[in-house]
Amino acid sequence: MRRLAAASLLLAVTLLSSERCDAQPRANSEAFPMPPVEAPAPATVVPAVAPSVGWRNSTILGLSSGLGSPYGLLGAFVGFFPLKHLQLEVGGGYSTGFGPSVAALGRVGINPGNSSFLALGIGVSTSFSDFQYAENCEYPANSATATRCTPSGVPRVAAGSASALWLNVEVSEDVRLGRAFGGRIAAGFGLLLNPGAFPAALGCPSEGLGATPCDVGASRARDEPTWLLHVRVDLYAVIVGGDP
Repeated sequence: MRRLAAASLLLAVTLLSSERCDAQPRANSEAFPMPPVEAPAPATVVPAVAPSVGWRNSTILGLSSGLGSPYGLLGAFVGFFPLKHLQLEVGGGYSTGFGPSVAALGRVGINPGNSSFLALGIGVSTSFSDFQYAENCEYPANSATATRCTPSGVPRVAAGSASALWLNVEVSEDVRLGRAFGGRIAAGFGLLLNPGAFPAALGCPSEGLGATPCDVGASRARDEPTWLLHVRVDLYAVIVGGDP
């Protein structure tokens, strides 16, 4: 009897424990909700802005090559930007037609940007010319030989030296290659202010590309102004950095 009662008691305890376990609530996602995961905010893309090269208060030193240029066929120059819209420049060089030359130019910038500078320039230059040509001989077009001299067969030679004074006007475009280097292309014309420094001539032999002092003399004999078109390419280094 004792054994039967003990077995009955053990069975009852086991059944009661099983019911209590089943009655316990089970943890699930509804009982313990997880906080929502927020998607990362999209990254804001800021457009890159080219830094200003700093025109104002910058100083440049460069080399020049051109045809009919105030700086000659080959030359050098130094330039300074006292203001963002203003450039002052002096330089010199050598040309085959009129000899050594020096020039001073001022340029006013038209809406200078971060790396470009479109400008209108005006200035003066002078060249130191040694000349020798016939005053009284005529030449046919594109000829190096005179057909008639007055008096007949006696060429009267004009020889000497003169300082030609030119008024120069040009349009130019500067492009800065970073803060240390830059380049420029320029085109314009020069007007001779003192043609009387060269003796008048009836004609000139054809000497190829470019004007000569004899051409000035021929224009003077026809009462025509002497002017030259020019084109030039400059390369320079920025030796003093400027302000934005």
